[in-house]
Amino acid sequence: MDIVTLLSTDNIACETESSSKKCALEHLAAMLAENGSNSAYTYEAIFDALIAREKLGSTVLGNGIAIPHACLEVAYPKAALLLLEEGLKMDAPDKKPVGVILALIVPKGSGESHSLLSEFAALLNHKSTYGKLLELRDPQLIQDYLHHLFNQGMAA
Repeated sequence: MDIVTLLSTDNIACETESSSKKCALEHLAAMLAENGSNSAYTYEAIFDALIAREKLGSTVLGNGIAIPHACLEVAYPKAALLLLEEGLKMDAPDKKPVGVILALIVPKGSGESHSLLSEFAALLNHKSTYGKLLELRDPQLIQDYLHHLFNQGMAA
C-alpha cells in the first residue's frame, strides 16, 4: 500500500502557526474531520482520541517530527500533515522543537496501526525529509515529494 495516498493535499497545511501541542492537535483533528467522507470522522472524536493517546506518552520521534495517532471506529485509515512556521516544544527525546506533525487515524481492531506508523516514521524520519518538507511549502509538491520517497523505497 502506498501510504502517501492516505494523505490528501486537502489534509496538508503549510506555514501554520500554532502556540501549543493542543492547538496543533486541534488543527489536525479539524482537517481530518472536515476533509473526511466518513461520518465517523468527527472533530470531537478525533481530537479526544489524539489527546488520550498523547496522555499515554509522547508521540514525538525526534528530529523535529511527531506522529500523533489513534484508533477509532472508522472505515479506513487517514492522515493529516501540519508544517509549523516555528517548532513547538513537545517532549522530544532529542529536545529539538517539532515542526512537522503527521496525525494518523486507523480503524480500531484493524491491526494496521503499527505497520502504518512504522512506514510513516521511516518516510518522515529520513535525514533530508524534514528540511525538504518545510522548504516546499505547497501541499501538491509535498505530496509529490513523499510519493517519490515512498516509491524510492525510503519507507521500506
